[in-house]
Amino acid sequence: MPRGGWLAARGSGWRALLLAVVASWLGGSLVGRAEAAASQLRVGTCGTPDFDRPPYVVRAEEDDVGAKKLTGFEIDLWDAVWSRMKARAALSGDAELQRLVGTEPPELQTLLRDDVTDRLREGTLDIGFCALIMQEEERIDFTPSHLVSGLQAVVRAESADVDFLQVLIQGIFRPFTNVFAQAALLLILYFAVFIAHIIWFLERIQNQGQFNPAYGPGIIDAIWFSMVTGLTVGYGDKVATTIPAKLVSIVWMILSAFFVGILAAALTSGFINTQLDQRQKIVINQMSDMEQYTLGVSSEASLSAMQSLVKSARATLYASDELLLEALTIGEIEVAIQDSRTAHYLANKIDEYRGTVVPVWEVFRERDVALGVARNSTVAGEYHPIHKVLELSVIDYMRGEGRMTYESGRLEWFGSATFVQDPNLASAGLEKALGRSNTIATIILAAVAFLWAIAVLLHYREEIREEMIRNKLRQTLGLGKKYTMLQLRQGAIRIFDKHDIDGSGTLDVDEIVGLLKSLGKDVSLEDIKQYIDRAVEERTASVPPDDQQTPATTVDAPRHTELFSVTQDGGG
Repeated sequence: MPRGGWLAARGSGWRALLLAVVASWLGGSLVGRAEAAASQLRVGTCGTPDFDRPPYVVRAEEDDVGAKKLTGFEIDLWDAVWSRMKARAALSGDAELQRLVGTEPPELQTLLRDDVTDRLREGTLDIGFCALIMQEEERIDFTPSHLVSGLQAVVRAESADVDFLQVLIQGIFRPFTNVFAQAALLLILYFAVFIAHIIWFLERIQNQGQFNPAYGPGIIDAIWFSMVTGLTVGYGDKVATTIPAKLVSIVWMILSAFFVGILAAALTSGFINTQLDQRQKIVINQMSDMEQYTLGVSSEASLSAMQSLVKSARATLYASDELLLEALTIGEIEVAIQDSRTAHYLANKIDEYRGTVVPVWEVFRERDVALGVARNSTVAGEYHPIHKVLELSVIDYMRGEGRMTYESGRLEWFGSATFVQDPNLASAGLEKALGRSNTIATIILAAVAFLWAIAVLLHYREEIREEMIRNKLRQTLGLGKKYTMLQLRQGAIRIFDKHDIDGSGTLDVDEIVGLLKSLGKDVSLEDIKQYIDRAVEERTASVPPDDQQTPATTVDAPRHTELFSVTQDGGG
């Protein structure tokens, strides 16, 4: 911008500011000399005796002399918003707007909650509030949301007969239904398998005594080491010896401490919650649990919500929260469905209900709460003349200079300084996403483990079969995994005597077949004959012709000849 233009703009800005100050002073003087103008706005809320909406709108007790007739979070909100509307109307220069707003606050009409929305639709109210839920309305507009709330189940605070065994069983198994515990356990398993492969690769050459160099048994050794290290057990039967493997183990120790901490916290909280749930006769863990109980609600919106969420809901509509909780305490209904903030306020801050009723399970069907404004009654489809000023005043109070007052008011009435939904609500989306991820991860882990096991079994099937035969032979000889040559010789004598059925001091073909079959060798008499014939042919080919002998069908062996080649360490 040219320098002259900037100076001109700056000069005009100062003149405008000076005019605004003078006009404000003159206006204030005139107002001070003139009679106060009553507001023409028709404002309604739910404040009839026994039909208020705590803590949004709370009616003072009749014997509370000198107290305000109505208090509550939305009453404080309305007082602050109206004062800002008055200031904006005075500065606007719009005579019609100033006439509507006035200089004195409008008298609040106290109605039933559902009557507030009906009067807004009819146009007999300009502004209404009573924890109104923002939704599509043909005849009602809404200001920006000043709160988030939802529905919550409330039950009588009755202790159930505690079965210790039931609590113990549920305390052990139910915590694993916690999605955070599941996620931590899956992470431990995934990382343990991954770390195991790295450790085996690094240790398989220089540490064969603890990590088998063969992949199948070696990975089993490494997984055992990884799980023992990760879960901070530390048996010490297997240790990493190479420097790279030690570094990887250190990283895994640190990482696993985080996962194990999450798992332990989730399991502990789950066990405690299980014990707390056992104290209630009525336990609700999911929406479908409500089908077995008689329900009560205090608004048509809550009734509609429950009918859509619970298929066979048996819900009774009560005119107020007080009547709803009275029906709950006398046993007329089993579960009351209330606005979550109202439920916590009544259960925690009102002596009549403290210790008598208790909110349970999680908050559901959360919605934005706002002030309602009637549409223009003279021109269909247009906003009410007060709508824009009201909207700006709400934003200024919540986001502008009034933000600290707004936050302190919410802290006073709701006990939370965070302008978001309840932490349980905030984590609901995360739990749902974690649940899906856990399911997918479990399926993948199970599929990979199954395919890995099949591949290992196929690859080592011969080694496995031979190992089974060696174990069978040691068992037949009466030997353990470690034995001496004397024990081996004594075992061979016993097995020879056992299979020398005719006591001839030699084993014939039938006796050899029986011996081999007892060891798991799938052989027949024909196989033995073919083996002997092949051996005779090989011997005939290796000796002079005059030494040839007729093939025999009986194998002569000294009584104490060892039948198998056995190594010193027990290998066969």
